[in-house]
Amino acid sequence: MEEERERKNSDEDDENENENGGVGGGEDDRRGEWRQVVGGFVPKFLRRRTGVVAASASASDAAVVDVDARPTILSIDTLEEYKRVVVDERESIVVVRFHAPWCKSCRAAYPHFCKLASDHHGGSDPVKFVEVPLTRETAYIHEGLGVPSVPYGHIYHPDVGLVEERKINRKEFGEFRSALESYVRGCCYLPEEEEGGGV
Repeated sequence: MEEERERKNSDEDDENENENGGVGGGEDDRRGEWRQVVGGFVPKFLRRRTGVVAASASASDAAVVDVDARPTILSIDTLEEYKRVVVDERESIVVVRFHAPWCKSCRAAYPHFCKLASDHHGGSDPVKFVEVPLTRETAYIHEGLGVPSVPYGHIYHPDVGLVEERKINRKEFGEFRSALESYVRGCCYLPEEEEGGGV
């Protein structure tokens, strides 16, 4: 008889948890932020999803990790992938970020790169975003492309290839963004010449 009562109380607690999004039903309930375990409570952590995708046999075969319609950033690990995904692209502008996992400046500029990718996600002008990490396996790609330091960025135009290369640390990221915007718009603004400045 006591076992039935305990089971019934346990079932009621489960119903309260499901209805209220947490344990119990009091005003102090945080609506599912805490989960009851043996010996107390632990917080329920939200799982964050990344927009990084591993480049596979072809860009269209890449398995997208992100399901929230965030922009896709391809990660390149071989020279063959780089040629296929970046150099041979004929339909969209490609933005490449060269970085190192241990680099503080790279980590500081990463949110700006993600924001740039999200600003161009789903727009009328297609822009592809790619990352090349600096590892033992990819160091020859960095060296072969003349990347002087990290973080560094390239912009490839489908008609002519590499059109822009510059530092993309947090301090100078605005200039990189402006350069990309000029290629997306298809025009650039030149400073006006001062009148009467000739000899």
